[in-house]
Amino acid sequence: MFGVRWKVVKGVGRGDWQSKLLAIAQATIVTVALIGLVAMLTLHPLALIALAATQILIVGGVVLFAIVAIFAQRTMVLERFGPGEVIFREGEPGRHVYVVKSGTVDVLKRLPDGSDSVIATMGPGDHFGEIALLKKAPRTATVRTASAVEIFKMSPSSFVALYTNLPGVRDHFNRVMEARLQRPDVQRP
Repeated sequence: MFGVRWKVVKGVGRGDWQSKLLAIAQATIVTVALIGLVAMLTLHPLALIALAATQILIVGGVVLFAIVAIFAQRTMVLERFGPGEVIFREGEPGRHVYVVKSGTVDVLKRLPDGSDSVIATMGPGDHFGEIALLKKAPRTATVRTASAVEIFKMSPSSFVALYTNLPGVRDHFNRVMEARLQRPDVQRP
């Protein structure tokens, strides 16, 4: 209708419904704020009526924020990506750990000539993203989907809770991380 392109808001283009709700909530509150500003500056009766009529939208915006906040507390969030989409890029800060539910992803390393080389392909059950999170360092590689993919995205606090409190999980991630860091194509942070 208005030709809104959701890709303007990071994450929305991938079907991230939380980002869509936040964008709607923000747009709603900004609209009411602008109407309020116009009403206060002009003191025009129609602007004041418009402000009074739209103030209920603030409640709707707050409810949308609350919904996103509640769902953000979940340990894992399922995200869907189409083929060829970048999940994260080498050098970006690490914020989440990912587990592949279905499909495949390619792990890419930037070469000196600027091109990317596939250093690994991961499928269902494989995980990635833990190195940057645990080492508090930038991402060591780019991860791009090789097919349509469903991925569980784990929040940093949830991952750290599992890593800290479950020795078997910690040992597994340490073994995988050390093996990945031993590869000649992955630089140590």
